[in-house]
Formats: sequence, structure tokens, C-alpha cells
Amino acid sequence: GIVSYTFLQKRWQKHNFKEAQFISYLVCHMDKYHRADVIGIERENERDENYKSTKNPQIDSTRTGENYHIIERSDTYLAYIDKRIKELAPKRKIKDDAVLINSFILGSDGEFFNRLSPYQQQNFFFDCTKFFADRYGAENVISAVVHNDETTPHLHLNLIPVLDGRLCSKQLFDRKALRALQTDFHEAVGKKWGLKRGEIGSTAEHLDTTAFKLKKMKEETVAAVLQQADAQAVIDEAEKVRCEVAPAKALLEDYERATSSGTPFSGKKKDAEIIALRTKNGQLEREIATRGKDQSDLFKQLQEAMQTNDRMQPTYDMAAEILSAYPDEFKELLQKARTKNSPTPFRKNANGSGKGGK
Repeated sequence: GIVSYTFLQKRWQKHNFKEAQFISYLVCHMDKYHRADVIGIERENERDENYKSTKNPQIDSTRTGENYHIIERSDTYLAYIDKRIKELAPKRKIKDDAVLINSFILGSDGEFFNRLSPYQQQNFFFDCTKFFADRYGAENVISAVVHNDETTPHLHLNLIPVLDGRLCSKQLFDRKALRALQTDFHEAVGKKWGLKRGEIGSTAEHLDTTAFKLKKMKEETVAAVLQQADAQAVIDEAEKVRCEVAPAKALLEDYERATSSGTPFSGKKKDAEIIALRTKNGQLEREIATRGKDQSDLFKQLQEAMQTNDRMQPTYDMAAEILSAYPDEFKELLQKARTKNSPTPFRKNANGSGKGGK
């Protein structure tokens, strides 16, 4: 296959990259994939400008041509995997549910890459690839492709998990091994490029800024959904007032039509009925004036709510995309947000007096 790794290794130059005043972290995120997943992963990683994704709205197809490879094979992912397994000549049949790819997302945040020239960015991704190729064997790297068509540049490195001449993702990347990988990756690459690593001893399998930003984005989306619910409540209240005012307004209009039609009256009965009607008319006018003021206030709130809806529409669209891609995590965050925003229960003290809060 065509392997650009060797070519880049020859032109790679060592250099010291002093740590800048901004604090950026080294990203190393891993996912495991089985045979049924491989074709989809290849389509996403090796995409062209015609590739469409329902799970990743951040892809800008006009910039897909800026993506490039550090390692590229002439075979498809599955063909290269099967060829590599044949070379290993396993004594036992590979299980159908075996992990065939350990896929890594490597990089940092946008501020870090904004400080680098395109050539420095390429050197950074080469350093990342070289570390994994040296550690796990260049022959086990299926591909290493840099994506520049998303919000932040990052490297997708797809690795066949080979340990002692056999497929063994479980042992190669257990919790202890992942912790050691994070430490060694930071020592070899992170420090050189002035990047920090996550907290040592964390129980998480990976420490990355991408996960943090995704969590933050979900929380902001939940807040936006709750704000939309508040705006809808104002709209519903305005409609309720309009419906309540309508009968009183109709009654007053009926009275005005009755008095203008010249209905005959006589004697005391005439005076009493006129007084009663005037009294009723005064009550109706006061009620409509009060309702009109309430409706005016609610109309202002309605306008503000509708403006809020228009302003928050992009966030609502993003919420729909996140809900589609991460339904379970979204529901969990929404539940947490509602629990956090609920009032503190009213509790009684020992002497029987009530006091809210803790």
C-alpha cells in the first residue's frame, strides 16, 4: 500500500516548541469497533466532499478537500485488517464480536491550533502518529488522517490491536494500559508542544477537552430548552387572557346595540332598567380596562418571548441534532437540570416552625 508515513519521517525535523501563555490540553480519545462498524468508520474517516453525516453537523464539505493523510493504505480498511490477521496466522478462529479497530482521536483545542502555522500543525500530527506507530507497530496502523473540515483540526488514527502476535484489544487497552498511554503520550508529544495532560489517576478511560466541550454544549442546550418552555408559558397566558376578555367585550357590545336601537321604556321601570344597565356598563368597562392592561402587559411579554424564540432558534436546532445523536445523555442532563432548578423542599424545625432551605 501507499504509506506516506516513511516519507514524512524522512523530512521530520526536531524542534522545541515553547509553551505559550494559554493553557491547552492534549486530547487522546479512544473508541472500539467491531467488524460490522468498519465500513461506516472508513466512510467517515476517508470522506469526500459528497459525504453527508446525520450525527456530525460540524462537517463543512467545502473544506473537506483540506483533509490529508499521515498514513494511507491502498486497501480498504477491512481488506487491510484481514490481510494483517492472515499474516498473524492465529491458532484460533477470530470471534465475530472481536474488536478489530481501536480508533483514536488525537489533537488539542482551537486556541492551540490557532497559534500554529499549517506546517507546524502537520508536524504536530506527525509526532502523534510516530508515537503510536513506534509504540504499537506501524504495520498495525490502518490509517492516520487529519480532518480540517470541522471546528477544530484533529487526527483520526485507526489501529489494529495486536499484542504478542494476536488480536487482543482487552489487554492492550485495559484501564492500567490506558493510564500509561496517557502519561507516555504526554511525555513524548504533549510536553514538546507545550500541552498539559489531564489529572493523573483519573478513573476516566480518556481525558480530553472534546468530551468536556460536548458536555458543556449539552448543558447549554438543556438551559435553552427550559427557557423556551418559559417563553411558551407566557404565550399560553396571553391566549388565556384574550379568551377571558372576549365574553365581557361581547356583552358590552350587545348593550351598546340595545341602547342605540330605541327600545321603548315607561315610567319607573324605565328608570330602574337604565340605572341597572348603566351600572352593568360601568362594571364591564372597568373589567375590560383591567383586562386590557393585563393583556397589554402580556402582549409585551409575548413579543419578548417571540423574540427570544427567534434568537434561540439556532440553539433549538442544535438541541434537536444533539437529541437525535445522544438521546440518553440528553434526557439525563435535562432531568438533572430540572432537579437542580426545582425549589428546595419546605421543612419544619424541631420546634415546629417552618423554614425553607438547609
